[in-house]
Amino acid sequence: MIRIGVDYYPEHWDRSLWSRDLDLMKKAGVTTVRIAEFMWGLLEPSEGEFHFELLDDFVKMAGDAGIELILGTPTNCPPMWMYRNYPETLSVERTGLPTETGIRGHRCIENPLFRSFAADIIDRMAERYGKNPHVIGWQIDNELSANHCNCRECTHKFQEWLRRKYGTPEAMNKAWGADIWSGQISDWSQVQTPKGQMYSYGWLNPGYMLDYERFAAESTAGYIAFQIRELRKYVPESVPITTNACFCEHTMDFHRSFKDLDIAGYDNYPGTKIPDDPDVVYTTAADLDLMRGVKRKNFWMLEQLSGPMGCWGEMQPVPRPGMLKGYALQTIAHGADMVLFWRWRSAVKGAETFCQGLISHSNVPGRRFREFADTAKTVHELQWLDGTVVKSPVAILWGFEQFNAFKTQYQSPGFDYRDQVKRWQAAYASLGVNVDIIDEEQPLDGYRVVVVPAHYVTSPVTAARVDSFVRGGGTVLVTCRSGVKDKDNGCILSPLPTAFRKVCGCSVDEYDPIGKKDVQIAFPDETLTGSVWCDLLLPEGADIRARYASEFYAGTAAITKNHCGSGTCFYMGVCGKRPLMKRMAKETLESAGVPFIADLPDNVWVNTRESGDGSVRGQFIFNETDREQSFMLDGETMSLAPFEMKIRRIR
Repeated sequence: MIRIGVDYYPEHWDRSLWSRDLDLMKKAGVTTVRIAEFMWGLLEPSEGEFHFELLDDFVKMAGDAGIELILGTPTNCPPMWMYRNYPETLSVERTGLPTETGIRGHRCIENPLFRSFAADIIDRMAERYGKNPHVIGWQIDNELSANHCNCRECTHKFQEWLRRKYGTPEAMNKAWGADIWSGQISDWSQVQTPKGQMYSYGWLNPGYMLDYERFAAESTAGYIAFQIRELRKYVPESVPITTNACFCEHTMDFHRSFKDLDIAGYDNYPGTKIPDDPDVVYTTAADLDLMRGVKRKNFWMLEQLSGPMGCWGEMQPVPRPGMLKGYALQTIAHGADMVLFWRWRSAVKGAETFCQGLISHSNVPGRRFREFADTAKTVHELQWLDGTVVKSPVAILWGFEQFNAFKTQYQSPGFDYRDQVKRWQAAYASLGVNVDIIDEEQPLDGYRVVVVPAHYVTSPVTAARVDSFVRGGGTVLVTCRSGVKDKDNGCILSPLPTAFRKVCGCSVDEYDPIGKKDVQIAFPDETLTGSVWCDLLLPEGADIRARYASEFYAGTAAITKNHCGSGTCFYMGVCGKRPLMKRMAKETLESAGVPFIADLPDNVWVNTRESGDGSVRGQFIFNETDREQSFMLDGETMSLAPFEMKIRRIR
């Protein structure tokens, strides 16, 4: 079943609104509602005093109305009595001071006392609702991030993590290159979590910082595992447990965190203003492909844009007509089997007052609500897609090692790892090709094209797997900033791209971090534009596909193509503007014999879902622009209104 629904906060509204809201939800087509992820203070208003009456009543009312529920464990926001009575449960900021209460997520997830209170509330909720037939899933906490708490408990945990990894301070000193700036330690107690403003400016040891990010990721994954254990005491294995991931200041390692969860969950908030710069990749489709790639299966969208955002910054423009529906259907096109709009009604109090819901402060259902109801109608008509998945010939490798390492040492103005991944996803998607974004150490079986963007912290496992894939007949594209660092985040003393040099058939003689300046890239038949970074390449058996046509290195190789074994490996030494990246996507697809649609308009995407045996196949055509677009597709003239999604059943 493909579900559609909303996130609702019964505790925010007078009970007189509940029945009216539930009735309107049913009329609008809601199947599923997520609740309770911030309700701890009401469920346990004072230590050891529990009141479940409010939640009991809403669960019963929703069930009687035929609406399914996702329950959230309310551990993101413990009650204020906990912090007042047990201040050690507060997380500690980079300043070394406790986090100020009154916001959210201000608990230390490693604190044993917090864990004890959290286990109690989780157990009580799970025992009470775990076998309720109307509760079809559980969400752990809310928008978890990698644990960056600086309290004594977390500092000790970090020290213990390092001790287990390295065994001796001397081994750690060597791995980090601690002789630089006299950073050596002789006792684990001398290691602290990173504090102060230097954390933000790249002054700290890169090996230290990457290890800290690894620890932070494992800490959050351990917290999730703790909650899974508590829930499974009472929640049957048939009821899935997930959490709602998002990109944030300290993004958790999705692959590590979702490893023991049943399904991946995500929060999707596309921008409501289309950028003026045509080179900007504003689609969130890469995030959707990444979430599907986390567990290599369909996922849940637990928060989907329902109105303009206005909490973490200035208020954003209101979504244009068709935008809410188009973006919701886009998540389904990329593998979502549930889409919950955040939120049902705009809050009238609190920090998120101007993060708008489907129903505004007027409390009168308006244009956005009507568009939601129309979306729900469409989703109900798409149940023939139940059981279908996204099958992709192309994989883009994603690594949280790379994501975090690049945050420590900036490369060049305009260079951003996540943006590079999004650009490659868009390049292939613009040709009507499905793309998986997978963990860089996952198997490559079944793919025909693999993109290795900026594999900066070099994994020998990944390098060997890429080499084997190419020699076995696959097509690979490796990009600049690959092979730069070793596992300890230290530079490798060997010509770039080091571990990929042989399969690429070239090396880097010199590089130029040109920033946002443009550079011309000449192919035999056309000249296109690159930017940000330039590797000056020395072919070592590879053919030259394109040369620099500007700067002092005009005529030097910029892109190469190497035949290796039965396959082909391209090396792209420059970051491309979108037409250049689209050309390279075409070349790799042609090399691999993968069919594509050559002439789709910009920001029109075509992708498919299909059943395991291929008997059911749905094609999604999405115009992610604010203007009407007309084009030919399969011999048919296709006209799409702004943000319109057309879905065709292909037999």
